[in-house]
Amino acid sequence: MTEHPRGVARRLVAVTRGGELDSTTRTGALDVLAGADHRDRLAAVLRELVIATADMMLCRAETSGPDKAFVLDLRDDTGGVVDVDTLDPPVRALVRALLAQLNGRPDDVRTQLELAMLDDPRFDPVDVLVLALLWTVGSIEWCEEHDAPTPGWLV
Repeated sequence: MTEHPRGVARRLVAVTRGGELDSTTRTGALDVLAGADHRDRLAAVLRELVIATADMMLCRAETSGPDKAFVLDLRDDTGGVVDVDTLDPPVRALVRALLAQLNGRPDDVRTQLELAMLDDPRFDPVDVLVLALLWTVGSIEWCEEHDAPTPGWLV
């Protein structure tokens, strides 16, 4: 990857928020999905998205610190509680990576993202990327609605 993962993540967020890729120019945003080392590039972009999402989620927290632990209340489309252990392994790993970032556990973030990117023909890593993008975009929109800061590199 010639472009920094943050640059690729920024471009993917822009596309997710309704921007368009000009097919006549090479933007590099979708390069993360192609090539022999696409899983490494995808993992690097996912890491940036997880960090950005966690940073924005921390803006929602009333307090934080070493004596605080963050948990996620996972819900389905109908509002029902979702047990993290019932999620597909890559999605479960992405959720756990976000929790690890929220709780200041960078080694666990790395481990969970490695699990999310395991080569398994039953799961498409693009699905994990889409989920991470939706989380990031949702967090950006929350920050915009509440006049909270977003990571400077996302703008």
